[in-house]
Amino acid sequence: MNTAVRSLALAIVALFLGSLASGMMGELYQSPLPVLEEEPVVQESHGTHATSPGHVVFGQYISSDNCGHCSKQGGGSDAHHSLKVTFPDEYVYVTYMSASFGTTNTARAGNVAPYNWAWTTGGAPDAYFGDRTDKRQSGADASYTTYDSLFSSGGGMHSTVNDYGMSAAISQNGGNYDISISYKYKGSGTAASNMKLYAALVDKDCTGYSYSSGIPHGYNCWMAWLTAGDTYKSKSSGTGSAFHSVSVTSTDTTQSWTSVPTSVVPGGINKAVVVAALMSGNQVSVGGSSPHVYHAIDSTMGPKMDIGVSGMSVTNDLGTDSYIRGDTVTLQADVKNTGDLDYTNGGSLEFFYKNGATTTAIDTVSIPTLNVAPGSPYLTGTVTFDTSNLPSNVWSTNFGARLVGISGDMSGSNNMAEIGVNHDRVPLIKTPQVLGSDVVQRGDYVSLLAKGDANDNVDTIDSMSFEVEVSPAGLSDWDASIVSGGENVLYRDSAQEGREYIITPSMTMSAGDYDVRVRTVDSRGQTSDWTVSDDMFELANGRPLIVSDPVPTVMCDLSTKVSMDGHVSDPETPLRDLVITSSSDNFVAWHPATEEIEVLFPYDNGCPLGQKGIEIRVDDGGDYTDSGELPYGTLLFNVIENGQPRWAGLPIQVVDEGSSGVLSLLEYLSDTDDTGQSVSASSLSLQIMDNSNPELVSVELRGSTLGFETADDDVNGETVVTLRASDGEQYSDQTVTIRINPINDAPRLDMTDIEEFSLKINRQKVINLNSRLTDVDSPQGTYWVNNPQSTEVGSARLVTGDLILNFEEVGVQTVTISTTDGYATNSYEITVNVFDALPFYVSKVDDGSGHLFVDMVNYTYETQTPAASFALTDEAPNFNVISVTWSLCNELSGTCDGFWEYDLDMSRANTGWTQEMNIPSSYGDGGFARTNGMRDMDYIGLTVRAVDDVGQEYKTTSTSKWMTTEALPAPSEMDDAMIDWYVAELVADISDLEAEMADDANQGDQASLEARLMELNAKFDLACEDPRAACPTDEVQSNGGDDAGGSLNMNIIVIVIGVLIVAALLGLMFMRGGNEQEEMKWNESALPVHDTVANSMYGGAGAIFQQPVAPVAPAAQPAPVVAPPSPAVPHAGPPLPPGGLPAGWSMEQWAYYGQQYLDQLNNR
Repeated sequence: MNTAVRSLALAIVALFLGSLASGMMGELYQSPLPVLEEEPVVQESHGTHATSPGHVVFGQYISSDNCGHCSKQGGGSDAHHSLKVTFPDEYVYVTYMSASFGTTNTARAGNVAPYNWAWTTGGAPDAYFGDRTDKRQSGADASYTTYDSLFSSGGGMHSTVNDYGMSAAISQNGGNYDISISYKYKGSGTAASNMKLYAALVDKDCTGYSYSSGIPHGYNCWMAWLTAGDTYKSKSSGTGSAFHSVSVTSTDTTQSWTSVPTSVVPGGINKAVVVAALMSGNQVSVGGSSPHVYHAIDSTMGPKMDIGVSGMSVTNDLGTDSYIRGDTVTLQADVKNTGDLDYTNGGSLEFFYKNGATTTAIDTVSIPTLNVAPGSPYLTGTVTFDTSNLPSNVWSTNFGARLVGISGDMSGSNNMAEIGVNHDRVPLIKTPQVLGSDVVQRGDYVSLLAKGDANDNVDTIDSMSFEVEVSPAGLSDWDASIVSGGENVLYRDSAQEGREYIITPSMTMSAGDYDVRVRTVDSRGQTSDWTVSDDMFELANGRPLIVSDPVPTVMCDLSTKVSMDGHVSDPETPLRDLVITSSSDNFVAWHPATEEIEVLFPYDNGCPLGQKGIEIRVDDGGDYTDSGELPYGTLLFNVIENGQPRWAGLPIQVVDEGSSGVLSLLEYLSDTDDTGQSVSASSLSLQIMDNSNPELVSVELRGSTLGFETADDDVNGETVVTLRASDGEQYSDQTVTIRINPINDAPRLDMTDIEEFSLKINRQKVINLNSRLTDVDSPQGTYWVNNPQSTEVGSARLVTGDLILNFEEVGVQTVTISTTDGYATNSYEITVNVFDALPFYVSKVDDGSGHLFVDMVNYTYETQTPAASFALTDEAPNFNVISVTWSLCNELSGTCDGFWEYDLDMSRANTGWTQEMNIPSSYGDGGFARTNGMRDMDYIGLTVRAVDDVGQEYKTTSTSKWMTTEALPAPSEMDDAMIDWYVAELVADISDLEAEMADDANQGDQASLEARLMELNAKFDLACEDPRAACPTDEVQSNGGDDAGGSLNMNIIVIVIGVLIVAALLGLMFMRGGNEQEEMKWNESALPVHDTVANSMYGGAGAIFQQPVAPVAPAAQPAPVVAPPSPAVPHAGPPLPPGGLPAGWSMEQWAYYGQQYLDQLNNR
């Protein structure tokens, strides 16, 4: 019985193995089935997401017969064709079709002279827009939308694309084609120079070229170049050697070809399409990143009808570029024909304005017929608009013009123009402030800073002024007559910006507090509200002034009234309202009604002849409790005998330096006889008795005239000259004061080395000002420095001629110093840059600047781990300590995950330092902030603190950043150095991960480690597909998506499953063999789970063979054989990521390890 069972089992196994071998060989050597011709179908757009760019776009598409991503449904070719179907008059493209995507720059694909192949030489699909390498899209998905974004954003075309027009036509004439391409410039400026006419013949259905899989064929395949001199150049025929060099003008120019054989296009006239483009440059194509394609056309595109709005302007009738509500503005715009056809369909040019999202029409102008011929008239529409109803709160209004009610227009991008006009709003006023002391002495002035806000985008401090008025406190008796200035702008571009005004109180103003009101006036005369500042300044009480000159003459022993006009005065109190008192015996009375005092010098054993003084006190009603006494002074009187010649008071004579003068004395003299009767003074004899300062002024008498002259032009001071008048018997003397009026210079302060300097916070600096102070015309001690003023209160003080500075606030501080001799004043400013620590400068460029040069590498791309080399520059001081702080943050999230602070080893100050940016985690877990390299928008931040050998502290004022901004490029886009680095990194990561998996400590985390290993192997396989990659394996995975390859993989899976079944049957057979035979032992290493060749088909994931296998759908059969519908395979595992199944994964792997992959992906 056992023998029969074994025989039957062996027969079943042999039959099964034979069937499998037959099926396998049939699959490997299957002869191709006949291909049925496809039914012609109407092409249509497949859900494109593109939007019109408003102009034509030119594209160049690289494809190949064996390019699976080109030929798959919705792939590269379908995506280009979908754009053309959706935008037939805005998309022009050429397909360069090679036999294999491994070599794309073949003659068949158009790489024949005179064309310049500016593209990559391998890889498909690949597409370039606008003839630019920076407008590139590699690869293709299956959604028909691969190129929508580049197309919608303008396709890299030149910004003046709509200023050009082109047309193209083709027809058959016997065995040749008649081809014409026309072009012209339609803009208002000047056309570009040095242009080439890119011209080609394409087969719209790529007749003769077919894809290995997917859709049958591509579209618009290149067949020949149309070259200068009615020549052409195809892949194997033609003599063309240069493209047309063209000069584009406003006149329509045509290039023609009549000698191109119809055989150049395999599909004949029904498939032949002419493609043309205007390119600037010395060759076709140029590539690069600059826009140089100005227009494009193909012969399937008809003439274009296009009118557009241009020349939009808004002018104010008052000549300003802004408006006040109520102004009348004029809106003007042009409507021009920028297409290829005359426009006769009417419509209107509508002018409008916008208030937020609301658009309000102003008026319309009808559009006449607009011809396309050069020199044809165009519409200039003009309307006026009263701005009274515009909103009062807006800062600007957008005015515009747009086309409405038009039809047939093929481009809407130029149908509207807008322009913003600023609203000149009423200005605002800010609270003014007094600069300096708010107590002003009589004869001095108050400096006032008036501040306002333009409240719009029209006015600035340069176009605004202020009205300033003053009133006694609380009386609202406003007066602007004592206000001047306003020319100086102070604190420009700061919050304190304003204009300086000078308030000079008059001599008649009462002492006390004064209110000030200010308002802003803008360039259009608009005024703000008044702002009133109560008790803005105080006018100090003026002390009465007592002057002895000129000295009056009184007769001995005769009570005499003497006018006090000119001798006693008060700044705010009339003379008659003053109270004059004296304790002198010679004082008789004060007569306020006549403004005279009465004096008497009695005879007492003779007259008290000569000059006599009386001390008087003057009460003006002021408060003098501080001084304890009323203002006082001495009056002088010239006492004479009765009958003596009498002198009236002689006025003080003032003469300029280097000048002279005269004084007629006769009018100041009188005489009496012994009886007191007046006699003529002309008979009196005069003489000079004394000159107190002859070295200053020389004097002489010329009859009754006194002449005087200064010694030179650089003297100052005064002299008192004593004169005597005699009648022969009696005489009397009088004095006259001659005062030199110096051309006074204010004291000067030597500002050398102190005009601007830096000072550390809380560090005192002493500057001796007395040693720097000079006055050319004042003696030492008669001029001085006033107390300084500083922007930081209390930071500057003057002590016995020394300026002492000590600041507690960091920043630029200004100290104001004034010098005076009592008559003239000079003002000086010292600018102090107060700092806490000096700035420490980090340089990213090795140009010798800054203190520390940092060279950061490997930070541009994600997954890289940056490394820094840094060294002190020659400009750096001798640092004793340098502390660096590295941080790892993300610009998008605003979080920082890594922090590392340490002091540099200063023994390496001459050689520099290096540091790999494995920055510790901020979360205290003992790990690094990034274990898998940088993420998108991560940045390495650096701040530095240092101390030099004199104890000065330095620190950076901002964080230096090195940011990761790009995803790691695909291996095919890497340069040689990067792909070598990338492969080496993958090999190292795989090796490390395998070692980690082998560690018994990690046995509990094997599932996640295996998922990570799958991902690394998939990336490694993809990198090794690049021929430049130096991978440690001989196996290279194809990057093409081949359905036949997929079917072979499925068959191999079935074979492997069959082997498992055979193994099971054999095992059953031998187990049933009886106890008399020894049980067969299987070699565990020979089990399918250890079959590395089979496992490699699934990305090296052997674990799948230990799991239940999901049902596999039967392979689809080629048409016309119709296979019975397969049962739907339920999807197992988590949802797929947005990019689909990861490279190198199968659905079986995804069912069991997909969730671990997603978890790891989310945690990176």
